[in-house]
Amino acid sequence: AAVDLHKYSWPFEHLRRQHTYVRAVEERSLIDRARNAAIAQTATEAAKAVSSAVSMKKLEAPDLDSSFIKVDDDDARKGQVDESGLPLVYDKALIEKFWENEKGALQKRWTEFLGFSIPYITKLAGYLITGGTDELAKHDVELAREARIIMEKLGPTYIKLGQTLSVRPDVLPQAALEQLAILQDNVKRFPTKIAYEVIEKELGVPFEAIFDEISEEPVAAASLAQVYRARLRESGEYVAIKVQRPDIREMVSKDLYVLRRAAEVYQGLVERFAPQQKTDYVALLNEWAVGFYTELDFMNEAKNQMELKSALEERGSAGVYIPRVYEEYSSQKLLVSEWIDGVKLS
Repeated sequence: AAVDLHKYSWPFEHLRRQHTYVRAVEERSLIDRARNAAIAQTATEAAKAVSSAVSMKKLEAPDLDSSFIKVDDDDARKGQVDESGLPLVYDKALIEKFWENEKGALQKRWTEFLGFSIPYITKLAGYLITGGTDELAKHDVELAREARIIMEKLGPTYIKLGQTLSVRPDVLPQAALEQLAILQDNVKRFPTKIAYEVIEKELGVPFEAIFDEISEEPVAAASLAQVYRARLRESGEYVAIKVQRPDIREMVSKDLYVLRRAAEVYQGLVERFAPQQKTDYVALLNEWAVGFYTELDFMNEAKNQMELKSALEERGSAGVYIPRVYEEYSSQKLLVSEWIDGVKLS
């Protein structure tokens, strides 16, 4: 009897086709891996090239003349420096002098920054090379989450930067804003014992001489300072004591150098791979840097607070209340103002 071979050959044909399909998938995977490796290599080389070019330049501190930040115009305080040689009031020349004297420390901090940022920049550049800003948009959540984690690891200056950018929808996409908003309530506190020491040093007397009650833990902590609730011994009024983090001015000054240099690198990558992106990140960083450094001067903050309070009172503005500043207890690192119970805006 005749045998129908087609009846028995279909399983073998199916296996042959399946093997061909698997081989094609494997070959495509190898091609994709090679392509991705080439992209990563190109991105890494590009990042290194831009970084090298930036390192050859003498970085200047942001120029105050081009800033919109209001700083203390008291001539008696201009040019004064702290124990580390940093100006109490923002001064471009004095900050650059500090950078010149701290080359070793700055290079160490730059290396630490690169350890966190190079993998991130390489990934970002890879997306730009692959598909420009459209490709970046596909990975915005992933990139935003990684950036937020890096900022947390690098410390207060970077957390402050993230907090600032978290309210800038004109600069960053929504996914980034949502991730960076997490930083608003995620600042590590420094020990209360140290805060008490700062208070006494700034007052020049034991804090019990001024306050008969003070909270054992801070009621709030931010990137530059943390706040305690206390009661004035003389009047019984409750006040908020804003205490600056120890050594924060020196840390911020070193980080501003690192960020200034990083902004140049990032700007170079964007101009190379996404020229349609018109944001001037260096100028943006410069303005933020001046403002951030100025925030370290609590005397400037006190003065601005008092001026605003006076201006609103003269106009008879209702609905806005500015707490009173206790100037006699405030200093460069200490701001004592009227305690006000309120509701968090967010």
